[in-house]
Amino acid sequence: MPIAELEKVCFYVPKHNVGALRKYIFKLSDFHPLELNHNTLGDFATLKDRLERVVSLGSKRKPDIYATSVLSEKETISTGYIEIGPVLSEIERLIDEHQLLTNELNNLNKQILGLEPFQWVSAPWEDSHNWHWIKVALVKKSKAVLKILSDLPVAFAEGDNAIVVAYYKDDDETAEVIREYALDDRLLTHIGRELNELKIKKEQLTKHLADVESQLDTLLEENGTQIRKAFDYYSVSLEYARLVNGSVDTQFLGVVVGYLPKEHLNDALKEVRALGGDVLQLPPEEDEMYPTKLENSSFFEPYESITLMYGPPRYDTYDPTPAVALWWNLFFAFMLGDAGFGLMITLVSLYGLKKIKSMEKILRLCLNVGVGTMIIGIITWSWFSTQPLMINGKALGLFYPVNGSDVNTMLVISLVIGVMAQFYAMGIKGWWMLRNKDYLGFWSDVFCWWGFLSSLIWLLLGGGSMSTYLALFFAINLILFQGRESKNWISRLGMGLIGLYGIISPYGVASFLGDVLSYSRLMALNLTGALMGQVFNSLSFGVMKSGLMGIVFGVLMFVVFQVFNFAISALGAFVHSIRLVFLEMYGRFYEGNGELFKPLRRVGRYYRFEEVEYE
Repeated sequence: MPIAELEKVCFYVPKHNVGALRKYIFKLSDFHPLELNHNTLGDFATLKDRLERVVSLGSKRKPDIYATSVLSEKETISTGYIEIGPVLSEIERLIDEHQLLTNELNNLNKQILGLEPFQWVSAPWEDSHNWHWIKVALVKKSKAVLKILSDLPVAFAEGDNAIVVAYYKDDDETAEVIREYALDDRLLTHIGRELNELKIKKEQLTKHLADVESQLDTLLEENGTQIRKAFDYYSVSLEYARLVNGSVDTQFLGVVVGYLPKEHLNDALKEVRALGGDVLQLPPEEDEMYPTKLENSSFFEPYESITLMYGPPRYDTYDPTPAVALWWNLFFAFMLGDAGFGLMITLVSLYGLKKIKSMEKILRLCLNVGVGTMIIGIITWSWFSTQPLMINGKALGLFYPVNGSDVNTMLVISLVIGVMAQFYAMGIKGWWMLRNKDYLGFWSDVFCWWGFLSSLIWLLLGGGSMSTYLALFFAINLILFQGRESKNWISRLGMGLIGLYGIISPYGVASFLGDVLSYSRLMALNLTGALMGQVFNSLSFGVMKSGLMGIVFGVLMFVVFQVFNFAISALGAFVHSIRLVFLEMYGRFYEGNGELFKPLRRVGRYYRFEEVEYE
């Protein structure tokens, strides 16, 4: 379970060769610079942020130009400073104008929606506040308000959603009641005329917005290549800025400090010496933690993404990826558990590996998952929740999750997998303790728990007196050593007793039982997908029996339902397999609190760069 061995190095060359040194390191890529100074990134960072806004909009309006192409490899280019300022400024002006027009249109629409329900009120009410004797108000409509108005000295006219009320201007008592139920006075206007003006304004704004969008689309299309290159160029230039931030220039020397994989050290030494410099291997500072660079075989490499979801391991520990990868694969395959789904994932992955080079890692992961799912599906003989090619009414698989007796079999298998996974996770912890010569820790925190839990399982299965004696032997050892950090024997024994249950212990009977029961979700999700598929198939096959049109619609229903079932089942399998690894396994031995090794990137969203002219 290797983590790449790193060296903390200091490259130094004569001042006039510092640019050549940085270009070499940047081209090497596999270098994690330390931040020695806070270099001002200036226009590069600003331009990158501005271009990101433009590219984000382009991805929505012109996805054929700005969306990342997954069907071809990135083009490698070597280019200097890219002039994008005038075009970028014009596009930004149009984007800002587009946003202002959109906001104004939204406000107009709100006004129109607010006025349209009151068109019936429309009349020349604007001068009503100048009337000498009469005051007019608009009040909310309800049965209670109508009853109140009928008892007041007022005249009123009902609409669908409000009431127009006229009353004597100096009647303060009536005015007080009316004010309690009054609506906005601005609704007492010539609403029809105002609505017409608003709609004319809306039409003008819509035409203006369409004109702005047309100009924007034209600029995005005509300058697509230049914008893409500029966006990637300034993104990669910011990576080069990391290298500059890890540098110190003196009067005579240029110095670069960072972490380099040991395998590159000899080649780097030759290159730097050719530039008139040398390489110093620096010792780690007190409590310094090197970044972690995962190093796995091509088979396990795709599973690194699962580990990194939890967090990278510390540099001075180990990478759990190869130890746990196949368990995650098993959990996912068991929960999805349909040979048809597995075959579909496998075929799509194989096609993608030929066509989509940029997604090779994720596709290799999908291929492994697809093969595993297909194997489980063949064992349960489930093909899109059907059982084809049955012989004498019997399926070719070993068992089928929907059958009552086989559900119990699957539950037992799930719990057995849970016990094995828990013991395996303890074993990883034990391996690490033995590697670090912590023999007492291995005995008390791993081996005794293995023995105690195995004895309890044996006892539950009818192991007799031998299992009882073994359980007592290991329990006594756990009581004696679980609280070994304490020098007080009474406290030590008390902590050992409590630890046996699992409150302060790394394991514990209660937590072990709870974790093992969590693996019942393997059976539960497999069964849920199978039952849901059966229901969908019954509906589809039923429609197929009603003639030619029924066959067409039935096939369509079958495809749609199976896609839906696959999406729901695959999502559940992914989430719960992650949970079983992170909580039930990693919780036994792993702490992912390291810093990830971040090599310098020369690859943008669209292009791969040989070099950039940052300096």
